[in-house]
Amino acid sequence: MSGSKSIMERFLNLKRKSPPPTSNDPSHDESPSNPERLRDHVGKSPNSFHNTTVKRCDNLLKQGLAFRGHDESEESKNKGNFRELSILLAEQNENTKRVVLRDAPGNNKLIAPEIQKDIAECYAEIIVKSIVAEIGGGVFCLLVDESADVSGKEQMAVVLRYVDEFGAVQERLIGVVHVNETSASCLKSGIDQLFKKYGLNVKQVRGQGYDGASNMRASCKRKDLIRESQQERVKKGIGCGQLSTGTGLNQELSLQRAGDTRWGSHYKTLRSILNLFPDVIEVLKYVEKDGPSDAKKRQARGLLDYVTDFDFVFHLHLMFLILGHANALSLSLQRKDKDILEAMVEVKLTKQKFQKIRDDGWESLLERTHSFCELYDIPKLDMEEEYIDRHKPRKKTNHTNYQHYRYDCLNPVIDLQLAEFNDRFNEVNSSLLTRMAAFCPKDSFEAFDVESLVDLAKSYPDDFDSIQLKELAHELPFYIDNVRADERFTGLKTISELGKLMVSTNKHLAFPLVYQLLKLVLVLPVATASVERCFSGMKIVKTVLRNRIGDDFMNYCIICFLEQRLLYSTSRKDVIDYFLKMKEHRGQEK
Repeated sequence: MSGSKSIMERFLNLKRKSPPPTSNDPSHDESPSNPERLRDHVGKSPNSFHNTTVKRCDNLLKQGLAFRGHDESEESKNKGNFRELSILLAEQNENTKRVVLRDAPGNNKLIAPEIQKDIAECYAEIIVKSIVAEIGGGVFCLLVDESADVSGKEQMAVVLRYVDEFGAVQERLIGVVHVNETSASCLKSGIDQLFKKYGLNVKQVRGQGYDGASNMRASCKRKDLIRESQQERVKKGIGCGQLSTGTGLNQELSLQRAGDTRWGSHYKTLRSILNLFPDVIEVLKYVEKDGPSDAKKRQARGLLDYVTDFDFVFHLHLMFLILGHANALSLSLQRKDKDILEAMVEVKLTKQKFQKIRDDGWESLLERTHSFCELYDIPKLDMEEEYIDRHKPRKKTNHTNYQHYRYDCLNPVIDLQLAEFNDRFNEVNSSLLTRMAAFCPKDSFEAFDVESLVDLAKSYPDDFDSIQLKELAHELPFYIDNVRADERFTGLKTISELGKLMVSTNKHLAFPLVYQLLKLVLVLPVATASVERCFSGMKIVKTVLRNRIGDDFMNYCIICFLEQRLLYSTSRKDVIDYFLKMKEHRGQEK
């Protein structure tokens, strides 16, 4: 067989049982020199390629599993997922067994790391290009975040938010790029390269979203001690009748680590401290007595002294209360189909909750703090006595405990939260959002206002010129009369639902300018949860045992792992076609 023939062509040729030629018709040529016949055969008989390299890569990509093993030699008892899967499939199918691994003809085993990487690249490129094709020349929002992977490399994830052909909002990952630093110029350079690669234009961007995070860690050994202490406490509680038994009750708990990509995880950390407080105390006492070093003993002694102080208990309950409301808002905003108007209503309600805590929440907060202190024998403070700074106990503070904890602790924290909300949604943003609210379909489009929507369109000069603005002003009254008369639009609550219904009823064709403006509202980002999910996926793909995976290979694997729906819809025939075209592959053996 000619060396110029690609491995894949020769491999696929061996998989077929060619019938005797019945004519001189070229379509009956089964040789690898007829790639059109080969591709046609793949398309008609996908089961005949169930055990091919492409299928093995497909399965590993879906699970986010490692391809290679530590020892892939013939003598190894565990050759890694890719080769072990090859062996397993060969044992299940005699036809496959004759053409894989040691039974493969010549050097055409298709097991080299380069082949695995190329096939993963094929899948990833097909997925990303399908995303870009779905966007077309339309507008989108750019969501970007960065985080260090397990090997300490800074990685930048790029997600695009857009409205698809069905009027639904999509947030899709198009790449994870290694950056040398997190400066604006470096991040911009990475984005520019990605845009250039896939033919995207920065002029299509109509919004941007960015985020950052910090990291906290805990000792695994001490977490085990906490779990053991909690189990013993539960046993005693059940034995003396203080705790009841049943399905879902008394589950094993542990201190929740504050995540390095999800700030909401800090709420879970505080919740676990509240639930495991006596166990935390026991572990600190253990470390204070039997710690590995004097430094650790001193650290444990200092922590034990503070966590059994009223000041710690008060701040623990204060932050748990605040982060509880913030966490509820965060979980709601993480929905991919969340639209900006729906989000603004929830932001407004959260602000009202914070204001209520500031005005009327002092008594309930103090009551919860005192109850906690009584439960664990922590000395309470008389709010009318003079406040003593634990760091400067001899210095006069000239104000009471009540003044300190309410006016120096509670109020400033709440004010900081409210100021952050007001800064994010200032007068300019609020004005823009007020105009967007005219699209809201609730209560038979009660908020609809032609003037507000035309003013909104003026904020997008690249999308609406002077002529289109006049046409939009003319189109809007017809649009509102039409949707109010259509029973299918009764009961709508969000603009996300409106967008999908306009497409399903073809009203996006009848009112193109209205739909164009609606899409501009829909692509505005609500949160960067999709980007954070990318880093969660990165932790699965690039683990401690897989920390040397290359940047490109990791990028391909993460795209395939996170975009599962698109991966499942990618046919192996398309992957094989892409593989044959991308470059010439010669036979190689690991």
